[in-house]
Amino acid sequence: MINKIVTFFIFSWSALVISQTRYIDTVFDNITVKTYNYSIRNSDTLKLDLYEPKNDNCTNRPLFVIVHGGGFTSGERNNYSLVSLAESITKKGYVVASIDYSLLSKNKVFSCNIPLDEEMTIYAEAGEDLLSALAYLIKYKEDFLINESKIILFGLSAGAETVLNITYNRDLLIPKNETYKNIKPAAVISISGACLNSDLITNTIPGVFYHGNKDKIIPYDRDSHHFCDPTEKGFLIMDGSNRIVEKLKALDSSFMFYTYKDRGHDIFNLPTDDFYQAFVFLKKVVFDNTFYQAQIIE
Repeated sequence: MINKIVTFFIFSWSALVISQTRYIDTVFDNITVKTYNYSIRNSDTLKLDLYEPKNDNCTNRPLFVIVHGGGFTSGERNNYSLVSLAESITKKGYVVASIDYSLLSKNKVFSCNIPLDEEMTIYAEAGEDLLSALAYLIKYKEDFLINESKIILFGLSAGAETVLNITYNRDLLIPKNETYKNIKPAAVISISGACLNSDLITNTIPGVFYHGNKDKIIPYDRDSHHFCDPTEKGFLIMDGSNRIVEKLKALDSSFMFYTYKDRGHDIFNLPTDDFYQAFVFLKKVVFDNTFYQAQIIE
């Protein structure tokens, strides 16, 4: 009887291990992390932390890039929550890069009082920093064992705006720049993000979107950033998740869209299953080339 119990336990444990799917579930126990300087802007040395699964035999791995939030005035690549996030994603089999990017000086706040041309410069500099980080990682793709055709960009709030602008409105911010022309993400994940103009989206890069429909900082649909009045210097119309998804739907692109009813700019601690579904989506769409569209209202 004891032998039968032991045999059953071993079989059950083996079945559990086999059932774990790379890129969706945790398949590695240990990781490594190293910090690299990827660019110098003015007097700032911009850094990224690169996380890799330990003892990984795969030599052509997808890259997952995290762009933090903070209203372009705060935030950093290695705060506690982002480290935890990066570690958990790395254990799914991704190479993960968490990046810093240019921020406003301490006496400035991204608000309705900043002139429109300065706002556009802020978006452009953050976007170029992201592209510069991607260019650095691709340059050393053979060292990092990265598949440059499988790059997933992830951003929260200001980071999501950066990610979405570079994915869908790059030419508005960085026109005719040959340096980054071959950098193309395979998918994007946005939490409370927006882009400058969804009408100009022509590519079909798939995306996962999370947004509260009462967000008063970054619009859920089409409205002014921070809901500034048209008479204020920083008045800028942007297109949030709902408007972007409508465009992707018209382009027959894959997407998954979570709307959180009566929630504002406060959804960053997503329900575990909601975020888990993003990786199910990536597996279906990016790795298995499946067409998939879903809208969920919670």
